[in-house]
Amino acid sequence: MNLKKIVYFCKVVETGNASQAAKLLFVASTAISMQITALEKELGGELFDRGTRPMELTKLGRYFYPRAQEILYYFNKLEKDTQEFVKDKSSTLNIGFTRSVMFNLLPAAIKRFKEVNSNVQINLKEMLSEYQSDFILDEKIDIGVTRELSGDEFIAKDLNHELLMVDPFMAAIPRDHYLATQSYLTLKEFTSLPFISYPDNENSGFSKKLMEMFAANQCQPVIAYRAIEIHTALALVSAGLGVTLVGKSTIPNNRQDILFLPIQDINALSYIYCVSRMQDANPNIPLFLDLLREIAL
Repeated sequence: MNLKKIVYFCKVVETGNASQAAKLLFVASTAISMQITALEKELGGELFDRGTRPMELTKLGRYFYPRAQEILYYFNKLEKDTQEFVKDKSSTLNIGFTRSVMFNLLPAAIKRFKEVNSNVQINLKEMLSEYQSDFILDEKIDIGVTRELSGDEFIAKDLNHELLMVDPFMAAIPRDHYLATQSYLTLKEFTSLPFISYPDNENSGFSKKLMEMFAANQCQPVIAYRAIEIHTALALVSAGLGVTLVGKSTIPNNRQDILFLPIQDINALSYIYCVSRMQDANPNIPLFLDLLREIAL
């Protein structure tokens, strides 16, 4: 099977007969017929019912046609995207991100960006917020999306460091927990429950600063488990092994077996920033940053 046979077959289906397809493809009708006959031989069955006028697709033809169309669509797209790639020297965008922004913010921005920039290759790298500054300075990534707490100072001073949103912390508890009937939790209620801390990484100051935040409010949860990342922490919550804190922005499209509640008597905030180089010739960077800003509003 080759692409020419698929093109000829689809054109016959679209036009209704081989003669009209031959005119549009600037080939002889016999060439069309020979290619379709060869295709049928390879597939092991007839694609057209030649006893009808105009010819109708057989059961095999009806199965094969939409799949043949899909192949042609992606072939043509590959050709177009490759031509644009050759013309555009800035055809890649490398993004570093902390995992918690993959629930809503970053996927939404990527989807909208690709709708109008399909030729741009987006490369994604999960990493702690603390690592992103060095990766940007070394030009290993173009944009970083970080989650930070008040007082964090791990982003290099010579980088753009722009606040996208203030993201209040919410308590994540099992949906079948006895406290799930409430519209909020008190700090005392929350810290009396087993706490799941994340990320479990000695280079991250995130979990340490959370504990400092609780201490500033004269309380301290008991850490029952330490998870490497947020998805694991939430899975442990759903299993009934404890509770944790997440940013409010992670709640939409999140797990349905977890309830997210505010904590009444604590002002717990995190901040989501975008980070990039001060000057960069890649035109995709400001385009993507604009989308992040729009979605974060």
